[in-house]
Amino acid sequence: MNNCLKWQYLLYISVLVFLSVLLRGAYDYHSHNHKLQQEIVQLGDQALIYHQDLQQSLIERYLTLTHHYANEQHVQRAFKQGDREALYAYSNPDYQRLQQDNPDLHVMHYFDPQNITLLRLHQPNNFGDDLTDYRPIVRDANQSKTALQGFEVGKNGITYRITTPLINQAGEHFGLLEFGIRPNYFVERLAARFELESMILVKTRSLGKLINDYQFDTLDNYSIIQNTDFFDSLNSSIDLSVERARLTVEGRHYLLLTDLDQSSHQGELVAKVVVAKDITDLVYANQMELIRANLVNLVVLLLLLAVIYYMFNRYSVALARSARALDDLSRIQDKLKNQANTDELTGLYNRRFFNLELKNLIQCQQTGCLLFFDIDHFKVLNDTYGHPAGDRVLMELGNMMRHFFRQDDLLVRWGGEEFAVFIKHIPTKVVLQKVEAFRVYVEENITQHQPYPVTISGGVTNVRAGDDVASLIERADQRLYQAKQSGRNRIVSAFDEN
Repeated sequence: MNNCLKWQYLLYISVLVFLSVLLRGAYDYHSHNHKLQQEIVQLGDQALIYHQDLQQSLIERYLTLTHHYANEQHVQRAFKQGDREALYAYSNPDYQRLQQDNPDLHVMHYFDPQNITLLRLHQPNNFGDDLTDYRPIVRDANQSKTALQGFEVGKNGITYRITTPLINQAGEHFGLLEFGIRPNYFVERLAARFELESMILVKTRSLGKLINDYQFDTLDNYSIIQNTDFFDSLNSSIDLSVERARLTVEGRHYLLLTDLDQSSHQGELVAKVVVAKDITDLVYANQMELIRANLVNLVVLLLLLAVIYYMFNRYSVALARSARALDDLSRIQDKLKNQANTDELTGLYNRRFFNLELKNLIQCQQTGCLLFFDIDHFKVLNDTYGHPAGDRVLMELGNMMRHFFRQDDLLVRWGGEEFAVFIKHIPTKVVLQKVEAFRVYVEENITQHQPYPVTISGGVTNVRAGDDVASLIERADQRLYQAKQSGRNRIVSAFDEN
């Protein structure tokens, strides 16, 4: 039998070790996946921050240049005189230099305060057109006299516009200077920084007449302005509502970012730069790290199982012997505790235990009521029918108390024919009905089991502020005495209504 028990325990331990391996593997899998996800999120955040930094650097650069032009006398004079040739002669060298520095600078455009083109450096012969209705950023910048930035479709395509009022040191507003940078500027720098595949999408409804001049492939409600070969086969699997997703293409893993939004100066989404970053090496490195961690865990746990087997095999007999001794001791302690706290005849709690429990309940400010009662004419019953008959009545009364009162109530044989019940959590308005019902219950039912009538008399009171065990019991005992003096077979109460 001992040998069977030993192998049974060893089987349990083996199962626990196996479950430990599984749980550790699951934990490592979750931990490494969480780490991989954090690295992916960090990569996406870096791309987004870099994209925002690119926009901010453009704004700072061209705002500084515009401020210089606004305070240049040649520019102010050309605007006042409407001298396009002088403005072109002064600005074109800067435009050429800026284009050499940034080939994606496509637009350098002067407007007068009424939104009419004074000079396009990129198309010098195209001027005089009113763009109030066609170019909201121009209209709003002139009206608010505030520098505005955002993506907007013009007559020659979509560009990132930095549109700045020309305001000289005297506070005179005499026009606008706008720079336009192709979206390629952002795509190329993102690709160079993060080695990305890219695609440029523009809201189809934002293209205006350009939709009639060019044929574009579409994705959802966007037109594909530019993309690499990588995206040709992926269009149907791209969900633009998911800002960051993982894709597997021909065994390679990619992080797809669709949250590089290009908004107008009014905050309206105009275009998107969709990029895909090859994260295969990152995924494989994470998988190899996970495999190594699980192998180490498995070896350690197998060694642990071997050690446990050796120790268990050596001490199993001692463990079984100790377990039996502990069981015997526990049973003895339970029996002694039960004997110390209960009345041997009725099985109810005894007076000593009741006093301790009642003290604790009062100190904890337990609400409730104490019923103190005894059996009427019990001495006569003993003298007439004998002490065995009296014992049967006491045992029957204990059974009735357990049946009538709640499990949480404290049921006590106080001594001889005297009993007590502490009824917890009961309003004083209800307790008298309950104890009266118990008196009737005893009177009507105990005679069904005994050949002689038995009644009880009692006193009931509630716990009051400042009570201790002695004062509470004394008050209930006084009411019991009154019940005896007034004819027995009744309950007398003393409640503190406050």
